Amino acid sequence: MLPEKNPRPGSPTFNVKLRPFVTRRILLTCITLILLSLLLHQAYYVRENVLGDVLAAKTSSTDVYQPALNEFGQPLEESEQSDLDEPVLEFETQFDYEERGAFTPFRIYGFDNTGAPGGEYIGKNLSCSSLSHSANVGVQESFFLHDNLMEIAADLDKHPMIDYRPTVGRIDQDRYPLSKIVLDSWDRLATACVFMSDYGVYLCVSRVIYHPGGSKDVCRISFLRGQIFSESWIHLDRYRLKWKDQEIVFPKIFDTETEYDIGGSLYGPEDARIIIEEGVEGAEPVVVFNMISSQSDWRRAIWVFRPFSQRSHILTVRDTERAQTEKNWAPFFVRDIDEDQSSTAKRQPSNYIHFVWRFEPLTVLKCHLVSGMCDVVFQQTVLDELRSVHDDHDASLRGGTQLVPVPMSHQHPGSFGSPGVQAFAAFPRTHSENAGGCGMAVYRPELAVLVTNTTHFYLTYGSKVIDFGAGMVMDDETIVDVCTRGRIMITNSIARWDMNAHDARGVQTDVITLTLSVDDSTVQVLRLSGIWDLLKSLPSLTGYFEQTSVNGVAEFPAIEHAEDAWQDERIRAVDSFERANAAAWDVRACLEESVLEYVRHSSDLHNKNNERHDREKQDLKTKIIQEEEQRKKEEEEKKIKLADEEKRIKEEEEQKKKVEQEDQKRKEKEKEQKKTDKELEEKKAKQKEKEEKLTKEKKPVADKGDEGIPNKGPKRPEYDDEEEVKETAVKDEFDPKSVEDTVDNTWDEVEKVEPKYDPDARENWGEELY
Repeated sequence: MLPEKNPRPGSPTFNVKLRPFVTRRILLTCITLILLSLLLHQAYYVRENVLGDVLAAKTSSTDVYQPALNEFGQPLEESEQSDLDEPVLEFETQFDYEERGAFTPFRIYGFDNTGAPGGEYIGKNLSCSSLSHSANVGVQESFFLHDNLMEIAADLDKHPMIDYRPTVGRIDQDRYPLSKIVLDSWDRLATACVFMSDYGVYLCVSRVIYHPGGSKDVCRISFLRGQIFSESWIHLDRYRLKWKDQEIVFPKIFDTETEYDIGGSLYGPEDARIIIEEGVEGAEPVVVFNMISSQSDWRRAIWVFRPFSQRSHILTVRDTERAQTEKNWAPFFVRDIDEDQSSTAKRQPSNYIHFVWRFEPLTVLKCHLVSGMCDVVFQQTVLDELRSVHDDHDASLRGGTQLVPVPMSHQHPGSFGSPGVQAFAAFPRTHSENAGGCGMAVYRPELAVLVTNTTHFYLTYGSKVIDFGAGMVMDDETIVDVCTRGRIMITNSIARWDMNAHDARGVQTDVITLTLSVDDSTVQVLRLSGIWDLLKSLPSLTGYFEQTSVNGVAEFPAIEHAEDAWQDERIRAVDSFERANAAAWDVRACLEESVLEYVRHSSDLHNKNNERHDREKQDLKTKIIQEEEQRKKEEEEKKIKLADEEKRIKEEEEQKKKVEQEDQKRKEKEKEQKKTDKELEEKKAKQKEKEEKLTKEKKPVADKGDEGIPNKGPKRPEYDDEEEVKETAVKDEFDPKSVEDTVDNTWDEVEKVEPKYDPDARENWGEELY
């Protein structure tokens, strides 16, 4: 691998080796990207020049602070003293921290250094319960900070390591918008911030990663991006910050002198932390990050970077072989013991910065900010006779945020007591493995307090895991899902510790503002209130807050002695620092032990939740099945009922139809009978009429002699008997048809019978024959 300290000149977009991959679609895409990049750069520089002209017309060269400008080139914050030669920006002393919501009570449990260790010499194993301490604080729901990845991509478009062809190859689409290419190639994470009281704004640094391969874990190169936020966490675009004789425009990508090799990966700064020296006017922040380079033989080493003067230095621990990977160093500034304590003296920027190199054993480095050389100024050693046994082997405490000095009081927030007793608060993190059945490491923050007299250091307090409660950083399910989605929660910086805050009732309190991330994918801001009150209640810090002294020298360690423990002569016989040092070992061990218990408990809770969810799913599934079966059963019953109803209706219709048919038949039969009767009557009437007519026609003529017909004569028996028989048959049989047939036949026979003419019997014929 060939290191390349400075950016290489741009190479041709395509060469002979790439010709097989050059298609019309890729060529058009590249041309489009180049044109869009040029347009973005043009807009950027035009806007910057316009704002610069407006700024030069409105401000003098002696201005220390220049607020952000709006789209018309006017300051967002108008100074009330604009008529003065040098405007001074006045900041609110009581910022409304509840503008984003109220603070919710949250209990913090921890372990306080009693200065009374256990161990074989003392004759007892020190229990963690004997160190326990708890107090309530306030937690406000976190909010997110976002960034413009399109702007980042435009600023870094000409960097030699930027090549979008792998990203385009991963997008399986004929057309792909530029925004999708950018979102699939860039990410911003691990943001750390610090409040610059001289300017009244937050300076934030973030790691920007370029990963065209798709995975954030294997990025091609990282960059360090700086942004400015107002006191209310509003991003100030194109903010111009004046520092000494420089004017720096934010946001910007810092030049960290990154070495890289085309085709390689994992270059650039990672895990950036930022710190500013308290009480120093015009102090320049210090950014700490790790990076691989030829100076460390391509091992990951710690660097310090000054964002305003643009100076970078690699740190090297004297007389120590460099580790393969250096990270998680926690920075802090320690005041010199011979520092002038007069109120009129102005503190000068320190040339040195301290780091907590390791927490087990507690090891502190002192590094020169210019040369980068570091020395081990303290390494904890504890007598075996004063060590207690703890179950802490699967967890380790590591650096998280920077360490900030603990203020002495609300009335004097800038006072940190004597250099002989200095206290620092931080939110480190624990790394736990093999707990709760998790296959990967779990990260959680804690609160810790370090005390020093500039030469000796000890941990005086360490809390249990602080997850800030459900819904504050993570939701209810994620916060206990310590093995997967919620396994990584890291605090990146203490952005501000405001001692002049007030709660909703107007009571004075303190507010700490933290930046943190979850699963290396979010940038969140969270506020805590009452941390100073918690520290004030610690017996181990009583001496610090009271600043008692012996012969003009501050008492160290500053631990309030527990009477029952100090009655043991064996404890009093041990050197005071050795006692505090040994108890500090127990504080760290108890902290790590509690983390394992937290992970196991959260894992069990998560498993129970999963079991509950599984049961609920199974119950829901069973319920759905039962409901489906019930529905099917009801449908079957409904079908059967419907079928029965249809059958009943059909039967009723059939019965009704049958009745109607029978009624119709009866009516037809009656009608037919009536017709038959009528016909019979008509026939009888006709017969009677015919008989009458026949009688009239055959009536004998009187006085005709021998040829005449007699008036009276004997009846003919054959006619009379036959008529009586036929009439009797008609009366006995009601059937119209038979009646009709009988009548027809009878009349046929009657018609066939012709009267016999007997001239000799004329005297016997009756008139009825005529």
